[in-house]
This record gives sequence, structure tokens and C-alpha cells, in this order.
Amino acid sequence: MHYAYIRVSSVDQHVERQKEVLSASGIEIDKIYLEQTSVKDINRPQLQEMLKQVRTGDTIIAHSIDRLCRNMMDMSALTLHLRQQGITLIFLKEQLTFSAGEETPMQELQLHMMSAFSQFERALIRERQAEGISAKKQRGERTG
Repeated sequence: MHYAYIRVSSVDQHVERQKEVLSASGIEIDKIYLEQTSVKDINRPQLQEMLKQVRTGDTIIAHSIDRLCRNMMDMSALTLHLRQQGITLIFLKEQLTFSAGEETPMQELQLHMMSAFSQFERALIRERQAEGISAKKQRGERTG
């Protein structure tokens, strides 16, 4: 079975763009799991449901690394768990495929670097949000 995981974190992001990339990949998708939430950890309902469904020999496809995880520790743990279960993980944007016993040192490096960048980007977003909220409060503007 081929499972696709799509995640959008705001109404400004479009599900269709990720679906188009999946379609263009030529991979026949059996089921799509759609998550519409921010990614602070891997305890997301649709992700957890998909992880319960996948079996040895199945494949999970995601548009990009940051759609699945934005935390290096979570990404490392998740990819290790999936490979140990014999589940293939494909990231289309980065053109990375992880299968049990077939990973290379370069793939591992790319995964860790991309995960680190995603984690850093998330930290920057949180920092800018906090600065924006603080500035509004100082001006007496309403936040939230």
C-alpha cells in the first residue's frame, strides 16, 4: 500500500499544491492522510492513524521533510522506527527515499541537515511571532 501524508499549517497553505506534486510523481496512492495543523510534535491525529495502518512493505510518501516533522529528534526516531518495520519513506521535494537496509551515509546526512533547517525555521517563526505580539501589546493593540 502507498500512503500519502499531507499537512498544511494554515489556511494560506494549499492542499492542492501537495496533491499535484503527489500526482506528478506517478506513484499510485491508495490512501491520503490530511492534517490541517501546526507541527510541534508527532502527536497529530492523522499521522498517528497512518502509523497504525502501515505494515511491512508499505510506503509513506510526503511532499517534503518539513511536512512530516520539524524536529530533528522526532524525524530521526520516526525514520528509524519505519525502517525497522520495513516501511519505505519517500520525500518528493528532496528526492529522498529511505528503505530498510538501503540508506546511504549521504541520505542520512541530507535528512539530518534538512531536519535541522526545518527545526531552525520553526524556531525563527516562533521568535518573530513573540516579537510581533510583544510589539502589539506595547502599542496597546489587541492580540489573538
